[in-house]
Amino acid sequence: VYKGINGFAVQSLATDPTFNEGQVWYNNASYAFKVASVTTAGAWATSGNMNNGSYNPAALVGGLQTAAIAGGGDTGAPAYSSVKTESYNGTSWSPVANMNTARSAGTGVGTQTSAIIFGAYPPGNAPATESWNGSSWTTLPATLAAPAERSGASGTQTAALAFSYYNRPADNSPTTVYSWSGSLWSTLPAAMNTGRYGASGVGTQTSALAIGGISGGQSSATESYNGATWSSVSPVNTARGFAGASGTQSLATFFGGNPGSPTAATELWNGTSWTSSTNMSTARGGIGSSGAQGSSGLAYGGGSYLTATEEWTGPGAQQIKTITTS
Repeated sequence: VYKGINGFAVQSLATDPTFNEGQVWYNNASYAFKVASVTTAGAWATSGNMNNGSYNPAALVGGLQTAAIAGGGDTGAPAYSSVKTESYNGTSWSPVANMNTARSAGTGVGTQTSAIIFGAYPPGNAPATESWNGSSWTTLPATLAAPAERSGASGTQTAALAFSYYNRPADNSPTTVYSWSGSLWSTLPAAMNTGRYGASGVGTQTSALAIGGISGGQSSATESYNGATWSSVSPVNTARGFAGASGTQSLATFFGGNPGSPTAATELWNGTSWTSSTNMSTARGGIGSSGAQGSSGLAYGGGSYLTATEEWTGPGAQQIKTITTS
């Protein structure tokens, strides 16, 4: 009867509870009333700087916002490529074991403890694929049939796609797509609709999204792959290549890039169309990126050998707010 008339008492807790939207409690350690809610707009937040600034470090498709690796990149003269690898723990970057082959504009697929990196800017033209086990890199006998530079990608360490790349000797961007089995690369029968390079990719080997890129000029093309064919879908609002991306085929974030000059633009994909959202703090292209969820992402490096790192929290993400009188 008392509860029916007066309602429930607010809980007094020493730590914040498991998230339950709309829940209110009193944190007796911080002496504050709290409420669980979700964000209504996306936001970028500055995080710890990388140790080595680089342009075109390998994006880690499939990595997490709080657990990523950055491999190689253009770190300036004289080599314009690097073997350096750094690991991100959600707060700071730490140097880890170097790659075996220096490269810039390579592509990474997998997680912080299980990944591959392939393709790159010369020298070497078509460097072998390297595998990462969380502590060291191993050079594999598998090499892409074409010297793929700044390729888009999707998938995991054992099942991946490589697409939208620059074939430097031939000076073209084929629509050819390559499939990775965990031990070798093979040409996929399904070609893309628009040949371009510098595209960003998210998703899996059978459910992928290829975003933007460069095709003569900056491209706004977006293509979706269902495991058998590529379909052209709604284009991005700002055409650009060398951008970052996070998420899945049905919920993705696309950010930064070089539409003639570096941009901070951020766009959200809901599975049907793109919507402009909150800009990054630092405009830049040649970004490294990570994030397997549409509501979170990570941007690092790019620009003029930047070390800056930013974390993305998209709309609908869980958050805990302190209740005030204002």
